[in-house]
Amino acid sequence: MNAAPLRVLIIGPTPPPFHGVATFIRDVLRTPQHFEPFILNSLDTSDRRDASNLGLWDATNLALGFSNLADMASRMRRQQHTLVYIPISQNIPAFLRDALFVLQARCFGARVVLHLHGGHFRTFYDQETPGWFRVVARWILNQAAAVAVLSPDFKPIFEGLIPSERIHVVENGVPDLFSESLLLNRPPNTLLYMSTLSREKGFLDLIRALPRIRESLPSIRLRIAGSGTDDIALAEAHEVIKRENLRDAIDFVGNVDGPAKRNFLLSGSLFCLPTRYRYEGQPLAILEAMSAGLPVLSTQHGAIASTIQDGVTGRLLAPDVTPEDIADSVCAMLADPEKLRAQRIAARTRYLDMFTLEHCHRRLTHVFKIATK
Repeated sequence: MNAAPLRVLIIGPTPPPFHGVATFIRDVLRTPQHFEPFILNSLDTSDRRDASNLGLWDATNLALGFSNLADMASRMRRQQHTLVYIPISQNIPAFLRDALFVLQARCFGARVVLHLHGGHFRTFYDQETPGWFRVVARWILNQAAAVAVLSPDFKPIFEGLIPSERIHVVENGVPDLFSESLLLNRPPNTLLYMSTLSREKGFLDLIRALPRIRESLPSIRLRIAGSGTDDIALAEAHEVIKRENLRDAIDFVGNVDGPAKRNFLLSGSLFCLPTRYRYEGQPLAILEAMSAGLPVLSTQHGAIASTIQDGVTGRLLAPDVTPEDIADSVCAMLADPEKLRAQRIAARTRYLDMFTLEHCHRRLTHVFKIATK
């Protein structure tokens, strides 16, 4: 008799809007061959409004949540699933929705794999939630057969909440859009930023750093990819651009994906993401920059410190970095072409060794196998 197929129901959003979890799940679903012997099915929880609606109590989110739960129940009744994969949230409304997915999965006899795509959960749990929520959250976490985190540095997030043997490291990975021949010559003195245009992600600090950089490097250019809902930060950015006469030095290119993303990452010499975003995990944009052979200037925040090797594949600054710090670091990095070239090679090599999509999916498949034992 043939064994029953090992079906996994992947619950979560896909783009648009573009953000890390949605992109991660899209890449999982595009490469089912990476997950053999498992058969992947998908329940798309996307809210096609912009990312500012994530985790909010509103009528649309509530209706979407109940619709997703009904869809899940229908799928589980029609077809047996061995596992249910759920990216776990770091705010109360979204976590409670995730908890209902967990409960429904367990009611249908499926095991659960939870995946934390950020680094804020323990602070959220310890400092930002009432006692009743901590009781619920701890019980829900213990319903999982396995919990994945993005870095060895993140394993302590769940220390004392679930048994340590259920915590597994699944570092992110991204598709390789490049060949070695495309990485040889790069436009000089061109900075790239690719992420949400929010204050916490650091795009405004990068713009504020530009006048100081221009004192040493008058030809410097900054190309910014992404979109945002932080209207105040965007207004401040345009004020700085106007006041400092930076219009000719900055390009806003909007969201990029596929060939447009590839071309964007080939258009610069240094990738900058001076983030202090509270929910930061292991930004896919940094891995994509490394795949393109770009040295990365970022912060010791989230899982970035275990991703970027300071002085080898880029430079790491403190999370409370100032525009002056950014400017001085950019100038120092661009002033040493030989070291910058060595960092380009090291960034590409580290990506190939650790952060390809195949590496990531192999790690996740291993967790799936452990969860089914």
